[in-house]
Amino acid sequence: MSPSAEDPDYATFEQWLHDALGQLYDPPAIQNHPLARLLAEPNANAMQRDQQLRRSILQGIERLRPEPGLAAQSPRWRSHQILELRYIAGLSPAEAMQELALSRSTYFREQARALEQLAVLLWQEWQQRQPQPAPAAQESREALARAEVERLSAHATWEDTDLAQLIESLRPIVAPLAQAKGATLAYGPAPQAALAHADRVLMRQAILGTITYALDVRQGGQVSIASFAGPGQVGIRIAAAGSRAEGRPQPHQSLGLDVCKGLMAAMGGSMEWQGDEQRWSAQLTWPEAATRSLLVIDDNEEFIDLFRRYLSGHGWRVIGATDAEAARQQLAEHVPSAIALDIMMPREDGWELLMALRASPRTQAVPVIICSVLNEPQLAGALGAAYLPKPISQMALLRALAQLALPAPSQARS
Repeated sequence: MSPSAEDPDYATFEQWLHDALGQLYDPPAIQNHPLARLLAEPNANAMQRDQQLRRSILQGIERLRPEPGLAAQSPRWRSHQILELRYIAGLSPAEAMQELALSRSTYFREQARALEQLAVLLWQEWQQRQPQPAPAAQESREALARAEVERLSAHATWEDTDLAQLIESLRPIVAPLAQAKGATLAYGPAPQAALAHADRVLMRQAILGTITYALDVRQGGQVSIASFAGPGQVGIRIAAAGSRAEGRPQPHQSLGLDVCKGLMAAMGGSMEWQGDEQRWSAQLTWPEAATRSLLVIDDNEEFIDLFRRYLSGHGWRVIGATDAEAARQQLAEHVPSAIALDIMMPREDGWELLMALRASPRTQAVPVIICSVLNEPQLAGALGAAYLPKPISQMALLRALAQLALPAPSQARS
C-alpha cells in the first residue's frame, strides 16, 4: 500500500486501534474501519477486511507474549494477560480486574501500557511495509517529520522515568523485529539509579527509532542495549555489530534518526552516533531526575517490585536490598531519603538493623518505616520509626511517606 495524504500519524493510528479493539467482534463495524485500510490487503472484500484486520490485531497480541521462563508476575506477563483476557477471552474490565486480582487504578494503568505496546508494534510493522520515499518527496517527508516532532513536543508531559523499566517494556516490541532481521539483542545490566526526567512517550519513540535503525543497518548482527547513569544525566547506549547492510542509508541520510535527534532535543537531551564498516553505536542522554529515593530492605524481591509499581510516577526512586549486608552496601554508596524495613529477615532481623542505622551518623537522620506482618507499632515508635502493617496498599504507602519529615527533593546524595 502506498502512502497517501490520508495516512495517519502515530496518535491517530493509536486512536484507531483503540476504537477497533472496542468493536473487534462486530463485522459490519470492522469491515469499513479506517484501520482495515492499513492492515488488510488492498484488494480485500468486506468480509476479508473484517477477518484480516482482526487477525492482524490478534497476531500482534500473540507476538507480545513474553518468552518462556519469565516470571508469571512480571509486568510483561501482566500486560499480555490483560490483552488476552480483554480481547481474546472477551472479558469486561471488571472481570479482568477480578481475574488478575488488580485494583482499579493498577488495572487501568497496566492496560494503558499494554495498549501502547500493541499500538507501537502494529505501527512499526505497518511502517516497515511502506516503500521508501522517492527523492522528489524527501523534502516533503522531512517537513512532515519536523512538524510531527513539534506536535508531539507541544503535548509532552514531563515525569520521572526509570530507564531499566522503560527498556523492559520495549523488549516485546523490538524482539519480533530483531527476529525478522536475523539479529540478536543483548541487554546490559542496568544501574538502579538511572531515572530520567522527560516525556515517556517521546523517550519510547526516540529509543525505538534508534533501535530500528541499528537493526536495519547491521542486519544479522548483534544489537546491544544498556542504560547508564552519570553526574546529572542518565542515558542509553545502543550498539550494532556486524557488516553494514547494503543499500541502507548512512546515518546522516536517515530521516528516522533526524526525528529521534529532534525528539531528544525537545526533551532537553542529546543524541550522538558514530560508526564504521563493522560497528555502529548511538548514545541517548537525558537530564537526571531530581527525586527522592526509598531504600526497601526486604528478603522478598516481589515485595520490592510491589513498591516500585506503587511509587511509579510519584516522584520516588525505589532501591532494593534483600538482606542487611546488601543494605549496608547500598548505604555506603548512597544515603536515601527514606528507608522501608522488614523485620523478619534471615541472619539479622530488622530491629538489629534499625539500631545500627540509628547509631550511624551517616543514617541516623534518615526516616525509617517498619513494614511487617507483626503488629508492633509502639515498639517501632519507641525506636524512632514509623510503622506500616503488611499487606500494604498503595494509598497506605503514599500516606505514610507523605507523613515523613523529608527535605525537599534533591539529587541523590553520596
